[in-house]
Amino acid sequence: MNWRWVSLAAALAAIVIGYGAFVDNGDVPTANHELPEQPGYYLKDAVILRTREDGSPGIELIARRIDQRLSRPARGEAITMESVRVNYFGKEDWQWALTANSGLVPPNSRVVQLEGDVELRSLEGNANAYLRTNELAIDTEKNIAYSTRSPVQMRFGQHTMTVKSLRADLTSEKLRLETVNGRFDPQPQR
Repeated sequence: MNWRWVSLAAALAAIVIGYGAFVDNGDVPTANHELPEQPGYYLKDAVILRTREDGSPGIELIARRIDQRLSRPARGEAITMESVRVNYFGKEDWQWALTANSGLVPPNSRVVQLEGDVELRSLEGNANAYLRTNELAIDTEKNIAYSTRSPVQMRFGQHTMTVKSLRADLTSEKLRLETVNGRFDPQPQR
C-alpha cells in the first residue's frame, strides 16, 4: 500500500511540474539566442585582380576595406567597399580608372555600384579629360559604366553639365549623354 501512495504522489508531482513548465508566467525573461550579424569576410587594403583568359590584367579593384556580411537568405550577401578604385586595362596600352568614396556589389551580381565623388578618367591622353558625378554603376562583364539616377550632375574637365543619363563604353572609349543641359566652352587651339 505504501508503494501505491508513493506512485500516486510521484504522478501528481509530475503533473504539477509539467503544468508549471508549460504555463507562461511572464516573470521569467526570455533569452534571445540569435547572434548579431557577423562578417562573412572582410579585407583591409585589398587589391583584387581579374585576369583575361591569356593571363593579362583585365580589372583591378582596390579598396581600403571590403565587407561581405553573412545574413538571412532574404537579404542576401551584398559586398560593401570603402575608398574604391577600379582600374580597367585595355587590350593594348590604354587604361581607365574609376574612383569613389564607397561601393556596393548586390548579391550574385556583376554590377559594381559606386557612390560619392565618383570620377572616371582615362589614364592615356589628356589629363584634364575626366568625368565626375555622385553615382555610377559599372557592368564588369560588358565594361560599361552608366548613371543610376536622373538627373546627373557631372563635370567633364572644366565644364559642368546636367544630363538625364550617361553611358560610357570603356572598351570602345565612347561616351553617350542624353538630354544635355549646360555650358560647354571649347578651349581655343594653340
